[in-house]
Amino acid sequence: METSIIYNWSQFTAEFTLVGLASIILMADCFLKKMPKSYYALLGAAGAIVAACFMHNDEYHNQFSVIAAVATGLTLLLAYDYRKVTCEAVSGTDSEEGSSELYALPLIACAGICALTQAKDIIMLFVSLEVVTLSSYVLAGYFRRNQGSIEAGVKYLILGAMSTGLLVFGAAWYYGTTGTFELSAQVVQLMFFVAEPAMGVGFFLGLGLLLCGALFKAGSAPMHIWIPDVYQGAPTPVSAFLAVASKAAGFAVLCLLILPFTAVLTAQSDIATVEYVQSCTLTIVQCLAVLTGITLLIGNLGAIGQTNAKRLLGYSSIGQAGFIMVFLVNMTDTESQLHIANYLTAYMLATMAAFYAIAMVRTQRGSEEISAFRALGKTNPTTAFLITVAFASLAGVPLTYGFIAKFESFCAIIAAMQSWGMLLWLTPLLVIMILCATAGFYYYFKVIREMYWEKPQPTDAPLQVPVVTAGVLAGCAILLVVLGTWPLLTGNL
Repeated sequence: METSIIYNWSQFTAEFTLVGLASIILMADCFLKKMPKSYYALLGAAGAIVAACFMHNDEYHNQFSVIAAVATGLTLLLAYDYRKVTCEAVSGTDSEEGSSELYALPLIACAGICALTQAKDIIMLFVSLEVVTLSSYVLAGYFRRNQGSIEAGVKYLILGAMSTGLLVFGAAWYYGTTGTFELSAQVVQLMFFVAEPAMGVGFFLGLGLLLCGALFKAGSAPMHIWIPDVYQGAPTPVSAFLAVASKAAGFAVLCLLILPFTAVLTAQSDIATVEYVQSCTLTIVQCLAVLTGITLLIGNLGAIGQTNAKRLLGYSSIGQAGFIMVFLVNMTDTESQLHIANYLTAYMLATMAAFYAIAMVRTQRGSEEISAFRALGKTNPTTAFLITVAFASLAGVPLTYGFIAKFESFCAIIAAMQSWGMLLWLTPLLVIMILCATAGFYYYFKVIREMYWEKPQPTDAPLQVPVVTAGVLAGCAILLVVLGTWPLLTGNL
C-alpha cells in the first residue's frame, strides 16, 4: 500500500525550541560554573509555558501537546522549590552540583510528547515515544543517593523495555499485514473490506500489541504495575511529570490507534456495511470495556489502604486512567479526543497541586506520609483550603472541574450503551464506575481529614509556603473552581 505521509520542518518549531533550550541549559552548566543551577529550572519553565502558548495557536499541535508543555513548566517550577531535597539526594550537601540535568531532561521529554501528538505513522510514533521513555528512565532514578529512587529507575527501565518490545513487535505485525506504517482510517478501511481474513487476524494482533505499549504510558491495566513504586521512589517533580505529561502521551497514542476506527464507523452510509464494521469492532470495544473495568478496580481499591501520599496518587493515577478510557469505549463519538483532553486538563490541575503540597510537606516536615499533613487546617488554614480544593476535584466533588470531567465520563458510558447495545458488557462497567467514584471520596478525603481533624504536635510549626508553591496552588484551585462552576452558570453542561 502506498503512503503519502509528509512532514515539514515548520511543524516541529516548538519541539526544536524545547530541545534547543535543554541544550542551552546543559551547555550553561558546563561553562557557567558560578550560576545557581536552580535558575535553569525557571528558564526551562518559562520556555515550556511559552511553547504551550505557541502550540495552542498553531495548526499542527492538539490539546495533548499543550497539556504536556504546561505540565512540564509546572514540573520545573516544582523542581525549583524542591531544590533543597534535590541537593541532599544528588550531592549529599547543599551544593547544586549535578542537578542541572533534572531541569533539562523534562524539556527533551516534552519535545518527544509534542512530536508524538503529530505522528501520522508508527515510525514517528515510536521514535517520539522512546525520546519520552529514555528521558523518564533517567529522571526516575535521578536521586542516586536515595535507594527508593534507584529502585524506581530500575523497575521503570525493566518494565519500560518490555513495553517497548511489545510496541516493536506490534509494529512488525502491523506493517506485515498492511504493507505500511501509516496510521489512518484508510488503512483500517482497507483491512475491513479488502484484506483476507487471515490478514485481518494479523492486523488486530499487531494493533493489540501496539495498544499494550500505549497502555504502559497511560498507566492502565494490565501495564500499570510500575506506577505505585515509581511514583513513590522517584523525585517528587518527576512523579508529577510522569503522572500528567507521560499520561497525556499514553492517551495521545491510544487516540492515534483507536480513533481511525471511529472515522470508519461514522463515514459509512450503507446499513449493511455499518453492521459489518460494527461486528468487526465489537471485540475491540469489549476488550476496552474489560480493561477499563480492571483499571478502575485496581486503581481505586489499591488506593484505599495507602498511607504514603505519593503512592496514593500513584493508585489514583491508575483509577483516573480508567475513567478516561471510558471515552475510548464510546468509539462512535467523534469528539472523544476533546473529552479526553478536558479530563486530562482537570486531572493535571488537581494532581499538580497535590504534588506541590506533598513536596512542600516533604521539604519542611521530612515525610511524604499522609500523616505529615496533620493539622494544616489549624497551622496553615489558607494553604489547607487550597489543598482541599485539589483533592476534592480529584474525588469529583460538585462545583469543581473534576466533577465536570467525571460527569462527562458517565455520559460517555451511557452513550456507549445506547450506541452498541451491549448491556451485558457495559452495565457492569457502569456499576464499577459508580463504586469506584464512591471509593475515591474515601481515600482522597483521608488527606483532608488529616489536615482538619488531627491535632498538631508540639513540633508542628506552621509551614513556610514558598512563593512559587503558593502561586501554583492558588492558580490551580481558582481554575478548578471556576471551570467547575462555569458550565453550571452558563447552562452548557
